[in-house]
Order: sequence, then C-alpha cells, then structure tokens
Amino acid sequence: MVGILILLLFGSQPFDWECPQSVEAGETFSFRITCSEPGCSGISAGRVPSSSALTLRGSSTSTSISTVTTPTGRQLTQVVVLDMIFYAESEGDYTIGPIDLTLHSIGSYTLDQITVTVNGSAGTNGSLGSTAEDVSEPAEDVWLAGILHDPEGRIYPGTRLFIDYYVYSRVNVENVTYWWSAPELGVISHVKTIPDSNWEIADSKHNSTKRSLLAVVEMAPAAAGSLLAPTFLADITGTGYDRWGKIPQWTEESAPIVLPVYPFPDNPPDCWDETLLDSVAVRVEQLPAPPGQGGELAVRITCLGPGCIYMNEPPVLTLQGNANLIPTDNGSSNNKKWWNFIIEPEETGHCVLGPDSVVWLNRRTSTYNTALVAPCSLYVTVIPWPDKAIELDPVESGGSPLLWVFTGILGVLALTVVFGVAARRRDKRLASVTSAGDIDELLSGLEGELSKMLTGRKEYLGYEELDEFLDQCNTDSFLARRILRFWRDLEQSLSDREITGPAFEKLKTTADELLYKLRKDLKSNDEKE
Repeated sequence: MVGILILLLFGSQPFDWECPQSVEAGETFSFRITCSEPGCSGISAGRVPSSSALTLRGSSTSTSISTVTTPTGRQLTQVVVLDMIFYAESEGDYTIGPIDLTLHSIGSYTLDQITVTVNGSAGTNGSLGSTAEDVSEPAEDVWLAGILHDPEGRIYPGTRLFIDYYVYSRVNVENVTYWWSAPELGVISHVKTIPDSNWEIADSKHNSTKRSLLAVVEMAPAAAGSLLAPTFLADITGTGYDRWGKIPQWTEESAPIVLPVYPFPDNPPDCWDETLLDSVAVRVEQLPAPPGQGGELAVRITCLGPGCIYMNEPPVLTLQGNANLIPTDNGSSNNKKWWNFIIEPEETGHCVLGPDSVVWLNRRTSTYNTALVAPCSLYVTVIPWPDKAIELDPVESGGSPLLWVFTGILGVLALTVVFGVAARRRDKRLASVTSAGDIDELLSGLEGELSKMLTGRKEYLGYEELDEFLDQCNTDSFLARRILRFWRDLEQSLSDREITGPAFEKLKTTADELLYKLRKDLKSNDEKE
C-alpha cells in the first residue's frame, strides 16, 4: 500500500501539501498543494527542481468555491489547488524541491525539499513481462490541457472567459480528432476551432515536448458557485508502428478546470442593470451634419475604456423636450463603442439629453462605480410641410403598348441568362475529379461522385448532408473522418484560386484515392449484408 505523507504547515506558511512517500517504477503520481485561506486567488510555482528519475509531466490549478447564507449574511469558502504530475522512471530515493510558491493576494513562500522512494524497475518488477495484447503506448506521451486567459479581476456571472485547449505530445502525431463537453454552471458563447495542426515547442527547456492549439472557447458563468469549464476529449493517432506492428493510438481527456464565480456584492444601486465593467467614460455629442431634411438632428453616444467589451447596448439616457430619440447605427474600435441617434422634433424648441449616470460593478475592486453623463442641450426646429396636396397624374387604363413590348423583351433576356447560368453550373457539377481544372471543379466533381455513391443519384451535397449519409451507410469511422476533413479543406481553399501545379495535382490524387477507398468500403458492407 502506498503511504501518503501529509505535512501541515503552520504559522508563516498558510498551505498544505500531500505527496506519496513511495511509488512503483513506471508509475505517475500527484504532488498537490492546497490553500484555503480567504483572499487567495491562485497558486503558482517557479521552477520545480527534481531528480532526473522524476519527470514533471505537467501541472494544473483549480479553485472550488461554496456559498452559505446565514442570518448574519453570505459566507464564502474557497479552496485553491496546485496539482503537479510526476513520472517515476527507475528505482531509488529521489527528491523534489525546494519550490518557490506564490499565493496570489497573500504572499510568497518556499516549500522545503521532500524525498520520494521509487521501488522496482519500470517494465520488470520481477514478473514475466507483458504480452502484446495488454501493452499500449504510455498515456503520458500525449495529453490535453486547457489554459485560461487572465480574466483580470474577479469572476462574476456574465464575465467573458477565454480558454485555449492544447494537445501536448512527446512523440510524432498524425491525426487528432476531438470534441468537448458542456460546461457546468456556464454557457459557451463561441468556439473557435483550429482546422490544421500548428505544432510548436511547449517548453524551451524540453524540446521533446510539443503542443498544438485545438480550439479557443469563449464562455461566461451563469451563476455564482464553482464553474466547471468544458472538458476536451480526443482520439489521437501516432505515426509509424510500434514493436507489435500496430499504429499507436490514444484517447485522452483534459484535466478539469474549476473556477470560482463570486456572487454580486450586497447593496447594489437601484439603477444598476448587472453590467460588468472595469472603467468607462460616456460622451454625448452632436454630429456635424444632420442626416434628414425635416429638422432632425443627429447625436452620437460614445463609451470609452476597457469595460466597453461588456456593453452590448447604449446607456439609457433621458430626453427632456418634445422630441423622439430614434436609433440608427453603431460601431466599435480600440476600446471605444458608439451609437448614433436621430432626434425627431415634435415642436420647435430646446431638447436636453441627460444628465444621467451609468452604474457598473468593477471586477478589480469588487465595488459599484458610477460615471456621470454630462447633459447635452440641442435646439430643434420643425419644418412645416406645405398645405398644397400632392396630386399624381391619372394612369390611363390598359397602359402603353410600348411598355408591354419592352417588358416582353426584358423577360426573354432574363430567361436566356438564367438558363445559360444553369447549363454552366450543370456542366461543372458533371465534371469528374480527374478532369477538374480548379478547386471549384474539383469540389463539384467530388460532390457529384459522393452523391452518386451514397444516394444513387447526383444531387446537392453539403458538409452536414455528407456527414449524415456516411453515417447511414456505416462507413468506416476513420475513413469518414478523412473524407469530411478533406471536404472541409477544399471548401476553405475556394478563396485561394492560385492553387495550381503539384499542389493541385496532389489534391486530385487524394480525392481519387478517397473515392476508391469509399467505393471499396461500401462494397464490403453490401457483401456482409
């Protein structure tokens, strides 16, 4: 039984740590540091020195928060955890540390060196060894991880969060197919997927570890509590073959990311609409030229500052005077957003916009702030319409014969153009893959061949329809993913009309190869039935 050594540090070191006292060679183990002090917003460690036989595979941080409502008010309890994963390679007594720790918002501390005993030798341990059936590539060769962008302040319901999800690898990887789960206590607003691998060195000190960005998730917490970010899962295929002649494959899952979501502070102002900002300034101004001819005036409401990213609507302003405020257009650039309005007067005279105030919650200080919107005084004039009624010339019954002749000529020309375009489109759709001359013809030819093979006739086939037909035909999953990926690559290449020469010939060869393999797979399925 593996013994767990837990050391409680008192006084000047407000954190706990736990680590196994002994492990087996070839085993991975966790070195965990925990802080439950109020006000601690995170834990980070500098360089983690360790013996050469103990390899640091990676680290993650998480925070759990709970709220309890008592007669005296709301109480928050949070626990911040730094988890470091090590891999034990060979037998012996080895050390980890000392480690320089930073408890955010509390201070810096040093964790003394500890010793871990590794028993046995990796892969032997006195046994007869493993067979090819029960040995696979170590899961630690590849893994997934999510990296949270600094939210630059406390996280409240509605705070915009961005998380980068990476695949890490110490071996060569050929293909990564991934998906993700829904967050708990949060809502995903956008996922930016990265279609192509973009491997880079993950750590300058260890050139053997590389990473590739999979996706960037934009999300927001829905309520106070512990937000569990989306978990990414991936099927990863390596290159080459292992010693048993198999292609190495892994199924990996990212470590959970738990974030504290704080409830809004008590006693908010009455006019607060749950807007989250950092700082903002509001300016009201009259535009240089009025856009209309009826005495209207145009005004612009401009909001400046980093907090503008949370402003989807303009501040609510009061308008004093007999006029209406009509929205027209809006825009944004460089920490600035603006909304244009037209003041439509009902009577000639003065109109006053404001004064008003904008209230928001500052996430950096957890306080409610107010910005004053200075008043803007405008003089509006109603331009009267003339009393003379506008009369239209009467239309003679039957219309002019020339008008009917002209209309008929236009109709014939329109039909000629329509049928000509349709014929050209049909010729393109009937083009084969091998005779394609550009990306558009290649995609049209591939669409026609796939449609004929999967449905029995040539018809429109989009990405979603292709996915459904491949699934209905029980196509090999790996082949289906390759076809869908190739289809997506062709669609993205439509904007680049300069793909010619060897690169375009390679695309045609790949398309022909995929069609051959799909035809063979469908025939095999028919024979089984």
